[in-house]
Amino acid sequence: MSRLPSLVAFLFFVAQVPPALAQPPAEDEDVLDEELGEEGEETPELREPNFEPMDLPLAQEEEEEAADDDIPSPGDANAALDESAPPSGDPTRVSWTAPQAVLTLHGYFRVRSELWDTFWLGRSPLPPNLTDPPFDRFIPLEHGVVPPGGCGDTYETTPVTACSTETIGFANMRLRLQPTLALSDDVRVHMMFDVFDNLVLGSTPDGLVATPSATGFSRARNPRVALDAFSATQVPPQRYVNSLSDSIVARRAWAEVTNRGLGQLRFGRMPSHWGLGLLANGGDGIDADFSSDVDRIMGITKLAGFYLVAAWDFASEGFIQNNRLDPLALDYDAAQDDDVDQFVFAAARRMDGEDQTAALQRGEMVLNYGAYFVYRNQLLSTQGVVDPFGSTSSAATGLVRRDAEAFIPDLWVQFLWRSLRIELEAVMIAGTIQNTGEIDFTLEDYNLLQLGVALESEYRLLDDKLGIYFNAGFATGDADVEGLAGAAGLAAQASPDDTISTFRFHPNYRVDLILWRNIMQQVAGAYYFRPGVSYDFIRNSFGQLFGLRADLIWSRASSPVQTWGNDPDLGVEINAQLYYRSEDGPDLLDGFYGSVQYGILFPMKGLGYLENPDGNGDRGPNPELSNAQTLRLVLGVQY
Repeated sequence: MSRLPSLVAFLFFVAQVPPALAQPPAEDEDVLDEELGEEGEETPELREPNFEPMDLPLAQEEEEEAADDDIPSPGDANAALDESAPPSGDPTRVSWTAPQAVLTLHGYFRVRSELWDTFWLGRSPLPPNLTDPPFDRFIPLEHGVVPPGGCGDTYETTPVTACSTETIGFANMRLRLQPTLALSDDVRVHMMFDVFDNLVLGSTPDGLVATPSATGFSRARNPRVALDAFSATQVPPQRYVNSLSDSIVARRAWAEVTNRGLGQLRFGRMPSHWGLGLLANGGDGIDADFSSDVDRIMGITKLAGFYLVAAWDFASEGFIQNNRLDPLALDYDAAQDDDVDQFVFAAARRMDGEDQTAALQRGEMVLNYGAYFVYRNQLLSTQGVVDPFGSTSSAATGLVRRDAEAFIPDLWVQFLWRSLRIELEAVMIAGTIQNTGEIDFTLEDYNLLQLGVALESEYRLLDDKLGIYFNAGFATGDADVEGLAGAAGLAAQASPDDTISTFRFHPNYRVDLILWRNIMQQVAGAYYFRPGVSYDFIRNSFGQLFGLRADLIWSRASSPVQTWGNDPDLGVEINAQLYYRSEDGPDLLDGFYGSVQYGILFPMKGLGYLENPDGNGDRGPNPELSNAQTLRLVLGVQY
């Protein structure tokens, strides 16, 4: 009998909990938000409970109406507000006793295993002792090295066998948490945290400890681990102790306030996505690695069927004043002219989801399209400041004139008809840069003129089980820059051509498994063609999926003289994957996900060497390029 009051109190508490007020957070930050009519594939969700009003006796109804008519006194109203507020630091005040907001959680957990075989394509730097970016970073550390004792099956004295390893194998993991706090349907706060963000499995054993040294960091022995061969456990990553990052990384936090008659206001650090993700990519997907996260204040409204967007971005504030002697002091922007100001405007027409589905079922054509425009500028730069967290006096010596300005229009079109989808995005970057130096000023007066285009087409047959694809992309190159990798940066332009023209796709816009995803890290200065086919053995409306897909990617350089071999043909790559997704969870994409992927790259002359670059034959014979291969296993749970 002693537990009866507790049971009654528990049942009363359950009866008072309101139904869920928040929808699942969007996977990306496309300006066409679902609350204002965002569209895409319709996904089945659990229907919210419908509460019918109960029939009450007349006397009880009159009693409740009388209670509703009672207006509390100012004192009672203040007391009610105090009781519903968050807990106070004053222990004599009433604490928070009732739940008010609704918290929902989405995200994913993944583990990926990677096997990279000969990603340096068998290239060797010529002449010796020179680096060969970006290929040499894929050479295993022990390759060609003669360690004491050798690399043979048994201990060796002389001759000692050199290591011949050509493959790199590892695995990593990530837990992504995307909570949403909903005060109502119209006021929400979104967040995103990554736990063990791309943590390499086995990278933080208890025997690994780093201590500061004159040159950076040096390894120290954990006294409880006598030998690294006998590490007993993994410990949490700690920045500058056993890792370069901490266990938990906060990536985003932003609020949405919706007025259904006017539009929506967003402010904070949020994802940015537009079109296919060529320029701004939200980094969605369980196998994604990169994203566009912006500090932004943005307004969205709908007028005459068009979504209108305006945003003010804090792209970079330059030098920030930190007070190391007072950790409680507020940081602030110490200079104004070193800020990178950015303004975004967009207008788009996208048919509402239900109307679009109905139109496609009737056999009608659907055309969605939009324009996205970015303007950014910077007068001064503090990039050359030696200590970015020092005092303003030390920063003043690093100020230099940059005078950079860019205009970035981005057009997006999507055509839908029955089971056909054709989508196109085209981006242009135009502008000027007076100086690219970090400390000294040299009037370079560079022009920016870059163009990038991506096409995706898909047609589904046999109850959508058979998919036929054709994708293509183009990025302008630059004849004045050696190499296509992003490490080339803004290299000096040869006179009289002072135009920086290499366009680079967003690194999360994935084209293949080897060449652009890993070796070059992003599509740049090249064009490609990618036909493909897939077949789903299992495909149902609740999200379950099991199938095969194969793609062929042929890549060529936009400017042949920019390649290492001065030839347009870069390579042909074949990708294949076996994929599965379960139907667990309320949303279509929720559940277990598994994929086995294989890729092989056949490099061509553009990735090789010049036959005789100096005309004297001193470099000798060029080595034959080797094929690169990869085998990937992706396991995850999306929720």
